[in-house]
Amino acid sequence: MKSIDSDIKNGRIRNIYLLIGVEPYLIHMYRDRLVNALVGSDDEINCKRYTGTIGDMNALIEYADTVPFFSDRKVLVLEDTGLFKSSDDTLASYLKVMPDTTHIIFVECYSGSRSEERKYEKALIDKRYKLYKTVHELGRIIEFKRMSPDVLTRWLLKKFSDEGLNITRNAMDRLLEYVGDDMMMLDNEAAKLTGYRLGHGSIDEDDVKAICTRNIANDIFEMTGAIASGNGHKALKLYYDLLALKESPIRILALIGREFNLLLRVKSIRQKGGGKDDIVKETGINPYFAGKYITIAERLGYDYLKGAIKDCVDTEEDFKQGRLGDCIGVELLIVKYTSKKR
Repeated sequence: MKSIDSDIKNGRIRNIYLLIGVEPYLIHMYRDRLVNALVGSDDEINCKRYTGTIGDMNALIEYADTVPFFSDRKVLVLEDTGLFKSSDDTLASYLKVMPDTTHIIFVECYSGSRSEERKYEKALIDKRYKLYKTVHELGRIIEFKRMSPDVLTRWLLKKFSDEGLNITRNAMDRLLEYVGDDMMMLDNEAAKLTGYRLGHGSIDEDDVKAICTRNIANDIFEMTGAIASGNGHKALKLYYDLLALKESPIRILALIGREFNLLLRVKSIRQKGGGKDDIVKETGINPYFAGKYITIAERLGYDYLKGAIKDCVDTEEDFKQGRLGDCIGVELLIVKYTSKKR
């Protein structure tokens, strides 16, 4: 990221960039910065965007090969095209003879499962092919990974400060707990909070609770924690609250099963000596919950967790076969594992 900032500041923008990674907010922001620095945001004549599979590579090259129209530069943005997984060398060969006035920005953003993010490079590119090697040789490749909690906190503090707002520590923790480390979602929630508290000077935890969207996964995690600690009253209350919000019992059951499976994976990672960073990387869970997952997993035995996962699957099958009502089925599961030996 600093390399792009430096290129723009020093007026030494490369002709080829590959922006790749798992954080779309940053990828799109730096894509737009490059376009704005090269031709401006409104120049539709000298900037052409392609998204998805390229239907006619010859037409793309023909556009890239023409001189700019009343401009010093021409820009092509090729986004999520899959070109770096293709053995077709046509574009790679063209890059070596491309006019100095043409700039190509490749954008490849991983959008799969969070637990598989560590394999994003393999999903997006094949380094054996000529296109990647050519971009690596002639251009600049920038990776965009998830930001750490400290970096996200500083980023949010600046956003609020720029609007004349302070935010309490508890409010910041609650915001990050609700949303996680997805910068696009954090940006949206920060905008909502700013509009809600603009002119009031500060944001506290009650403001976050009142205005920010809470992910159902957070409630499911809290419910699973209550089940694991034997707090049946709290677990059932959370379940009934979700039902009141029109959440499907079948979906709730699936998410409970997912939580028990995550706890089993956390326990296994810890057994092998892994820490919080390993857990976040391998499971994709919200970094703000990693410590809580460890605490819960260490209280539970393998038999308890494996039994809970199996019972979730069996209960879902009972729903499908009509042997058990969905609402009562989840209730019975909660009661069973609230009282079961851990």
